[in-house]
Amino acid sequence: MTKTEKAVKRISEMETILDEARKRIHALEEAIEEFEEYQDSIRELDRYYSGKDWKNDFEADERGELPADLKRGVLSEDAVYDLLEQNRDLLNRLGEDGDNGAIKVYDISQEVFGCAVYPGDPSPERIVMLKKSEGAVCNLTALKMCAHNGTHVDAPYHFVEEGKKIDEVDLTKWVGYAYVAEHDGEITAKDARKIIKAAREAEADFCEKCNAESGIDASRRILVKGKAVVTEEAAMVFAKEKLLLFGNESQTVGPEDAPMAVHLILLGADMTLLEGIRLAEVPDGIYLLNAAPLNLGGSDGAPCRAILLDPWGRG
Repeated sequence: MTKTEKAVKRISEMETILDEARKRIHALEEAIEEFEEYQDSIRELDRYYSGKDWKNDFEADERGELPADLKRGVLSEDAVYDLLEQNRDLLNRLGEDGDNGAIKVYDISQEVFGCAVYPGDPSPERIVMLKKSEGAVCNLTALKMCAHNGTHVDAPYHFVEEGKKIDEVDLTKWVGYAYVAEHDGEITAKDARKIIKAAREAEADFCEKCNAESGIDASRRILVKGKAVVTEEAAMVFAKEKLLLFGNESQTVGPEDAPMAVHLILLGADMTLLEGIRLAEVPDGIYLLNAAPLNLGGSDGAPCRAILLDPWGRG
């Protein structure tokens, strides 16, 4: 075989590999896209399997109440469990390039220098101290801001003179399981009780699903999505239930023009507040919250980078 013949043979073989690889990669891309698009349906199956409906349907089948010709593979505990595990394994494999696997991370914080500011508070200010482009050894930024700009926490001391300051509050108030609920408008006492009831039911289902001990306190850390305003009556309900934390999207938890009464009720009950969060992309449910604030000793509040972790990847 001449050099030319060898080159032709080699090029032809590589061309065949190239064509076949293109076809397989295209087919895989389409399959991955369909798989990702179907995740909402798989999450719906997961919620059904881990909730009360599956248990009720299973018991109805055991009692012989369902039609004999009904296809009921979904009532096989092993079938659903094995599929969900396989789904999580595939999500992890697809996440090997740094996508965090099946764990969904929600950044629920505002960017500081473009954040919302409560009327009358000073806005955050970036002060450029050094610039490499101007010959400095490094880039260096200083900042000037109010402790209640953007996404931040309130310690009881914010409105209660004898209340705990930021560095005196147990971090578990801001770090732990939390429940996200959606509400627009005023939160009445009835609304507050409804939110707490839903949080407790979700917490019970979560613990059953994960074989976790009760007392993860998700129903004592409530985050409300939407343009919600806590009324004094709702604040008294939350205070009576001894919440650890209440969070909302507004820069203040109560009416913007008269926030003191609601703050006094909540902070006076040794609760903490997480204000200025962003929950538009977060479905209702239970998440692991980390909203640990900067340790500003003696302060009434502090900025934080609040995140929610969802190990089930609902988003």
